[in-house]
Amino acid sequence: MRLAPEDQQATLLIVGGALVSAAALTCWWFGMDARLHQSLHLSHALAPIFVRLTALGGFAVMGPVALIGCAFLITRRRRADAAWLFLTIAIGRLGIEGVKLALARPRPPMADWLTSVSSWSFPSSHSAGTMMTCVALALLFGSGDGAILVALFAALFIGWTRIALGVHWPSDVLAGWGIGLLWLGVSLSLYNSLGLRGEAGPAEEA
Repeated sequence: MRLAPEDQQATLLIVGGALVSAAALTCWWFGMDARLHQSLHLSHALAPIFVRLTALGGFAVMGPVALIGCAFLITRRRRADAAWLFLTIAIGRLGIEGVKLALARPRPPMADWLTSVSSWSFPSSHSAGTMMTCVALALLFGSGDGAILVALFAALFIGWTRIALGVHWPSDVLAGWGIGLLWLGVSLSLYNSLGLRGEAGPAEEA
């Protein structure tokens, strides 16, 4: 049986997320983090530029971006889409913080940090948050695969900056990407099963 396009999207997100998450665990368990951490580390001279860029993936930016997306959907009478966007990102972010607290993985040595951080290391909330927010917005507002590719590139770039600035192990970032994709796929699959995606409210239908 051939899957509908929206179900294909959800399946690809789940499979992709599972593979990336598996890569993260492999990187951690087989001791690949330290070598990659050193090889991907930025010089101090470049740090100020990337500190500003990495901030774009933090909750202080991604949170308002998601809320603006929700507000716009509501004005377009796409209330179900707005609710899905809000709940997906909110639950996903809470889940990421829960995993951080449960695993309590230390970050790389403080001497390597090129910016300040305070929470546990695994998984990267910048990577997961950017992945969930950007891809979800691309699914709701984009008109083709191009929007999703741009969203993926944004998430990949933010994740890379976390490694380059020395505040995350590579496996932290891989896990953030993977969990973000996996949860987004599961959430999208559940939403598709309700048949509400893109449904307009009464005012727009009229």
